[in-house]
Amino acid sequence: MSQTDWWKEVLELSHSAYLRISPDQYICDAVGDTQALLGYEPNELIGLTPEVLKDIRAQLGVAVSENLAKSEAQPGQTWGYEDSAGGYYCLSDGSVVIKLTASLQIDHGIVGRLVDQLPVMVAYIDREGCFRLNNQVYADFFGIRQEELYGQPVSSVLDAESYAKVSPRFQRALSGQEVNYEDQLSLQDGRTFYFKVKYVPDLVGHAVLGFYAIIQDVSEERAMINLLRDIHSGVNRTDISTSEIIDRLLHDALSTLSLDIGLVSRIIDDKYIIKWAASDAGIKPGDTFALGNTYCRLMLDTQDILHTIRAGQDDRISGHPCYQKLGLETYIGTPLHVDGEVWGTLNFSSATPRRRHFTDVEIELVRLVADAVERSIAYEHEVEQVRQERDMMAERAAHDHLTGLPNRSYLDQHVAALISRGEPFSIAVVDIDHFKQVNDTHGHDVGDTTIQWLGNRISECLRGNDILARVGGEEFVIVMPQTSLLAAEKVTERIRNYIKIGTIALLDDSELSITISVGVSEHVEGAPFADVLKRADTALYAAKHAGRDRVRTG
Repeated sequence: MSQTDWWKEVLELSHSAYLRISPDQYICDAVGDTQALLGYEPNELIGLTPEVLKDIRAQLGVAVSENLAKSEAQPGQTWGYEDSAGGYYCLSDGSVVIKLTASLQIDHGIVGRLVDQLPVMVAYIDREGCFRLNNQVYADFFGIRQEELYGQPVSSVLDAESYAKVSPRFQRALSGQEVNYEDQLSLQDGRTFYFKVKYVPDLVGHAVLGFYAIIQDVSEERAMINLLRDIHSGVNRTDISTSEIIDRLLHDALSTLSLDIGLVSRIIDDKYIIKWAASDAGIKPGDTFALGNTYCRLMLDTQDILHTIRAGQDDRISGHPCYQKLGLETYIGTPLHVDGEVWGTLNFSSATPRRRHFTDVEIELVRLVADAVERSIAYEHEVEQVRQERDMMAERAAHDHLTGLPNRSYLDQHVAALISRGEPFSIAVVDIDHFKQVNDTHGHDVGDTTIQWLGNRISECLRGNDILARVGGEEFVIVMPQTSLLAAEKVTERIRNYIKIGTIALLDDSELSITISVGVSEHVEGAPFADVLKRADTALYAAKHAGRDRVRTG
């Protein structure tokens, strides 16, 4: 008899079966009496996910396989455990073999001995919602001894809000349904985790006595997913502010790395300035340190990621002032570059040593976070530059290029705002007398100088809330809020006299004097700007016709 034949015959006689689960969670081989134990022929199982199987031992095997797949097990590492209930074997290629036998008849003692050897949390919950079995991993995670958990309601370990989440799921399991979910749950001690949970009903005949809960802590995986999502947001989204993006990145990176302090700093000369901070250590944006007293000084010297999990035992750091002053045991940081120059740093740290070394994946995640932060900062710089250019263009569009005074467009907007607020005001239209003669006699350069001089001279006579606009050629408009017609007439009379007594120095050392004519009017409530402007223009023409160098009202 060949080895294959006798092995097949033994499996059939012992009513045993073996399932081999690949690292990517598929059944890649099956031998033995799978039909009797699972309801499938061996060849029908190949390629299926073990989750389709209802046997509690198969479900435990799925959890074990998933746990091993995400662990940092050394290549080639093997282990095995078996009981009269079955067994689990981790092979050197990372696959897991589950041994099933026909001897298990829902014996909690047998299952308890089996699950106590597994690296995942397992509990049995009865119809009253109380614990009847908890493996050692479960007890260690919750910090409660197994005998203390026995008979206690699940509500004794979860807070009220989380228990309200899981209670309907309990009912589904107790109705005979298999339940799978991932959710964030909070414990009675205040800790919060993301759990991946499977409930497998305990069926005896048609009765459901309770259910097995197979639980995995996937908080780090979820934190990594959130971090990757935030990295994507930082690179691609423009509807979220830079501060919000970077705050999310820092907090999610801290969750992924299991550290306490996350900082983005700005480096200016020898100053280390905190720009964004995620920390309970009292560090806040705006705090400034000497760069030489920070771990980032060492990191910038390496021009790459610097990391340590025990700085006090790290020769690169233990003797440096940064360790003497800050005493941070765990640190990982990288430079931030904007426009090809070192802009600052991104770093994460903790005062306590980290239990494990930073993995290649974690180091690469820090690089990705740094890239997202750099892009967010660069985008903010670009937006600010565009905003400044836009504001400058708007400023230019609203102002006269020769005098720098507001132009007609600005004047219209300003007066419209006064009218919409119901604020009283008066205006004055000012025109240079015989300006054509100035241009004809002295040239347009002197004409431009005259206009500039007049703008400055009038501005010297105005109050802070008055505005002077150049609306064309040698014509100006003064807007005087909260000013009656009589008061405005007095103001413009003073301006007219101030212009008359002044002189304009020309390049040939000669001097030029000018006079102005002014038309003044007061806005009538409810009337448009065109009305008050027309009356002021009419008054100006009256001043011209009366001999110039005078003020008239209308």
